[in-house]
Order: sequence, then C-alpha cells, then structure tokens
Amino acid sequence: MGEAKARREELRARMIAELERLMVPTSQDEDALNDEIRALDFYQIHRVPGAQLAYMKMEPQRCHQNAGAYVKLDPSGESRHVSGWWKRNGIFYFHSVVLSQTKLHCITPHADRSPLTFAPDFDIVWREVDGFMKSARRGAEVPYLVRDFPDKVIAEATEARDSLLAGADPRSIKMRL
Repeated sequence: MGEAKARREELRARMIAELERLMVPTSQDEDALNDEIRALDFYQIHRVPGAQLAYMKMEPQRCHQNAGAYVKLDPSGESRHVSGWWKRNGIFYFHSVVLSQTKLHCITPHADRSPLTFAPDFDIVWREVDGFMKSARRGAEVPYLVRDFPDKVIAEATEARDSLLAGADPRSIKMRL
C-alpha cells in the first residue's frame, strides 16, 4: 500500500471513530447540561499568535494541560486557568483558556486561527487526584462534548460515517452543522 493511501486509510479510521462518538444516543443528562450551557455568557476570544505558542511549547489538543502549565509558569502570578465550552459547528467542546490581564486567550495551537466562541463555566473545578489533574462539574465528570442539537448532529454524523464506509474519500466529507 502506498504511503498516501495508508495515510488516507488512517484518516478514514480516525474520522469514523470520531463520528461514532457523535452518534451516541442523547440522554437526559446531556439535555440538561445543554440547557445550562446555552444559558452561559459566550465571548469571542482570540488565539495567541502561533510563534508565541511554539515558543511556549504549547501542544495541539491539550488545552487543559496548556492552560495549567501557563498559569504555573506565569511570573506575575496573575493568570488564571478558565474552563468552559467552545461552541464549534453545533457542538459545545469542553475547553480551557487563560484569563490574563482581564482578557481570555486561547493558548492551544489549532489550524483554524479564527476567534473562538467560548463560555466560561465556573461550575467546573480541577483537583489533583493521584498526581493527575481531574475535572468535575457539580461532582460529575465533565463530558468531552455536548451536542447543541443532538438529533441534527447524530443524523449528519451517521450520513458522513456511512459515506466513509461506502468508500468516500475522507477529504470530501463535510458536515453542515
């Protein structure tokens, strides 16, 4: 198998796994959390420039660790780790940013450099357990994501997954959320 084909098949497998995460049936807990998240105040926040993120050695898809490390290394001691919800394409993703000098900043590298729509959720707390940082919201584990309109997300994810299983090129899959 050629290298390009192998990469495409690896992408297909990762996409199918992620789509199946989006397809799980909704629950009363998700519906209730969804209502609570919608009631939060959302802000447009900017990402720190890529060169600065690289200098700070911030890693993609490690927002919680990045925010925690930033706060620990802030010589002024004024920065705060803020967790909440990044609204992206009809989904609320559990995300962490930094509050510094009265502004929220995203310090996690991402290919999309546009501002984020983010809502701080002050019910989320972090505690060290056995040397690891664990998050909780009102005593319950914080989910990775909450679907804003679950039925729509499930339908689109199912259609995209079925296309991939039927042999569609992974790069051609676009969800309209």
